[in-house]
Amino acid sequence: MRISRLQITNHRRIQDFDIEIRRHAVIVGANDVGKSSILRMLNLVLGTSTAGLYQALTPGDLRNPNEPLVVNVWWNDFTEKNRRPFPSEISIAEDQETEYLLVRMLVEAHPEDEEAITVRRWFPESGHERMPSREQLEEFGWRYLRATRSSSMIEGAHSPVRTLLASADLGSNEESLKILLNEFNEELSQNEAVAELLGRVAMHLSRAMPRSVSEDDFAVRSVADPSSDVLQDVSIFLNRDGEQVSLLEQSDGARQLMSMTLFDLAEGAANVLAIDEPEIHLHPTSQRTVADLLSGEGNQKIIVTHSPYVLQRFEPAEVISVDRHGHCHQIGNDKLSKVEKVRAHWWSPRLLEALTARFVILVEGDADRVIVEAVATKLGIDLDRLGAVVIELDGADKFTNVFPLLGPRGFGPTLLGLVDKAESAKWVDAFGGNPGDVVDKMVFISDSDLEDEYTRALGGSVAAQAFIDGGFCKERAILQSSGVKALEDVSEHEAAKFCRRKGKVEAATCIAEVLDTCTAEKIGSVARLVRKLDELSRQ
Repeated sequence: MRISRLQITNHRRIQDFDIEIRRHAVIVGANDVGKSSILRMLNLVLGTSTAGLYQALTPGDLRNPNEPLVVNVWWNDFTEKNRRPFPSEISIAEDQETEYLLVRMLVEAHPEDEEAITVRRWFPESGHERMPSREQLEEFGWRYLRATRSSSMIEGAHSPVRTLLASADLGSNEESLKILLNEFNEELSQNEAVAELLGRVAMHLSRAMPRSVSEDDFAVRSVADPSSDVLQDVSIFLNRDGEQVSLLEQSDGARQLMSMTLFDLAEGAANVLAIDEPEIHLHPTSQRTVADLLSGEGNQKIIVTHSPYVLQRFEPAEVISVDRHGHCHQIGNDKLSKVEKVRAHWWSPRLLEALTARFVILVEGDADRVIVEAVATKLGIDLDRLGAVVIELDGADKFTNVFPLLGPRGFGPTLLGLVDKAESAKWVDAFGGNPGDVVDKMVFISDSDLEDEYTRALGGSVAAQAFIDGGFCKERAILQSSGVKALEDVSEHEAAKFCRRKGKVEAATCIAEVLDTCTAEKIGSVARLVRKLDELSRQ
């Protein structure tokens, strides 16, 4: 069985949503937009005891304290084994064929205690209001790996190592191992040094305890109980250079990589594995390795991530993007074919970084990115602090390929664009509506292009000197190109024409070095863009 749909209303961090959960679900977005809250709500509905619900939930989880917080989870694809614990809870859809199971959690502020809540969790289409039984919770097969995982994830009481060892079938060797453990414990108990140690322990404890104790009241033995689990005190070690090294002694990255891999292996019988930030401590290549493991067939994965390398390994249909306002977006079924057409070229870590940002600035090329970043710096607007990423498209015509992914009907981050005047019509039309509602609000148009704007801002001679000082060209080259004998005679038009012909990126890099607050403000389209970005970040 797997989760097919999720609906959450009136949560403090997340805007109301009702989304389809496809094969897997990868939840992505900037920091502090509510991604982990989605996993938390799922864990409360599917993997927490009733007592745990009252410990974890507070009135602060409700956006409107006068309304209930409601979480609905739909399941489908049942096996015969899945059906047995739900004899009256599984429903038949309107098509008279499809089966589904709806479980609901409803949280309300307590009417008489402002610091308390009431919680109901039940199957609303079952004809009864009983809470899920322990057997039913176990049949959900929900397993959750938090972002705050520690070393206990490797070797704790409920770690995947312990789960794997507990599932090991020792066969006929189990009896012989029990005999060996008993013999070991017996030899240990007869050892004179151990007996002397226990005598000293008993003597000292007798001074503090209400009754005296003797060495016969204690035993030194293996933690593993030969009568139950002979592997209780056994662990997995790595063989390195002739030594056996504990998994806990590995690097943070190696531990995380092993813990995720072992978690996936140990929980192979689970229906749904939920993992918050699988990329923690991992190098990008290891992030891709883990993502390949998680994105395969088998049980359903629900993942929260900031990593474009993890995101890239999943299908666009499986991605749920959370924007800066807490709204969830996914590509609609009617748009998936259009996205698939451009996937080979655009489903890359560079573009997917946009889904982890609060704001996305699309520009035509690298030269535009250099100028945008420089102008923002000179105007005191920190793009990184605002959570803004600048994505270069390698040509204005590529915008129509990217817009289905990043536009309002795609993954929906807050999108701004910078484009030359000649190419602007398609960009403005893509957003739809009145051009007056788009220009200088979402699309910012350079007149006639960015090279014209920054040479006008600096003046032709200053721009020419910047090219020379930055090593972009020799003085003679730009004088010959401009048809003049002195730098002060180089016009704005000729300076712009020269850098278009000889190399826009190198020219933009030189210009970025000489900008100050005054000249940055004069590059009108870019200044308006970053000012608008700053304004949006304050809303």
